[in-house]
Amino acid sequence: KGLYAAVLTSMLVLSGCLHEQTEAGMINRYSADDADGSATFGTSDTLIRLQMSGDDSLSWTSTNIRLSVDDAIYGCSLGGADECQISQQGGDDGNVWEPGEYIFLSESGTDICNDIGCRVDISVTYKDNTVSGDSSIIVN
Repeated sequence: KGLYAAVLTSMLVLSGCLHEQTEAGMINRYSADDADGSATFGTSDTLIRLQMSGDDSLSWTSTNIRLSVDDAIYGCSLGGADECQISQQGGDDGNVWEPGEYIFLSESGTDICNDIGCRVDISVTYKDNTVSGDSSIIVN
């Protein structure tokens, strides 16, 4: 009886170790496309369209999107508080980025990309973990 209890206890402990929990958002993926507007010397161009796929909605309070062009890095936020503004299109909840939802990344008072063929590197993290997706795009 004691041996049975020890084996059962060991199995329960091991089952927790063997069953890894995937952090929300880690099975999600995003794709990036040129937003179809032309890059200009202005400071309000819509540059990139991102679409989320996967199972989880990503809370904006835990999601970080950064763009880099040459050596400059630009933070993106809802409402335009950073150099890059996030605009949601579709989706039912303004507090999260939902699977299937498109977001647009636009300049917000800063000329991020002013040349046709501008290469923009993209970084998306959720709770400090990298979300898989297109790491760069050419904006025309």
